[in-house]
Amino acid sequence: MPAVPPTTQRNTYVLIMLALVAGLVVGAASVHLWVASQAMRANDATQESLAVLLTETRAELFQTHARIDALQGQLTVEESTRKGLEASLQQAQAELGLARDQVAFFDQLLPPGPAGSVSIRALDIEQRGPNLHYRVLLMRNSAEELPFKGLMQFVAKGSRQGKAVKIVLQAPQLPGNLVTANVDPLTSGFELNFDQFQRSGGLLSIPDGFLPQTITLNVLEGTRVRVSRTVNVSAAE
Repeated sequence: MPAVPPTTQRNTYVLIMLALVAGLVVGAASVHLWVASQAMRANDATQESLAVLLTETRAELFQTHARIDALQGQLTVEESTRKGLEASLQQAQAELGLARDQVAFFDQLLPPGPAGSVSIRALDIEQRGPNLHYRVLLMRNSAEELPFKGLMQFVAKGSRQGKAVKIVLQAPQLPGNLVTANVDPLTSGFELNFDQFQRSGGLLSIPDGFLPQTITLNVLEGTRVRVSRTVNVSAAE
């Protein structure tokens, strides 16, 4: 068998080495492409996750803004309501102060009198058809715990059939009720039971044919007159 020339052997060896190098290069390139592909897939998954997270964050941000707007609106309403209540409170306090000043002023004009006394602070009587309408304010200057108990009696002076007469007036009676002709001036009247003051108002019946001229209010305690006041009666309009 003829011997292979050295040059041919060297060329063969070079070809083999080149083939090995080419294989390594191709393998390295394949590995690089696979790694790059995996990285791209991972990057795509990461981007998708980030996109989902961004969408959720934007939704939460929108809800937060909505809650903030609602709270700001509520605060505006509450502030408006608070200012309105403060204004009403200030007005009420001013009116209360004015009322206190007026009470103090009238207390100076109308002193309550000695301890235990009962006074008629106001008395207004006007004729309304067949009746008299009265309004009374009574006050008592006493630190006692027991209330004042007595009677409020209205005595009218006037004329009937051309004669001067004096009559103890009563409240109007319902139709069909009998009224006693002779009224006891010591026991007839409107009951009183109060501590420091009492407002009263109502109607007094005018007997038929009687023309009242003056009305005297007597405040009785038992059979004793504690205080009285007389007013004129104006003719009915």
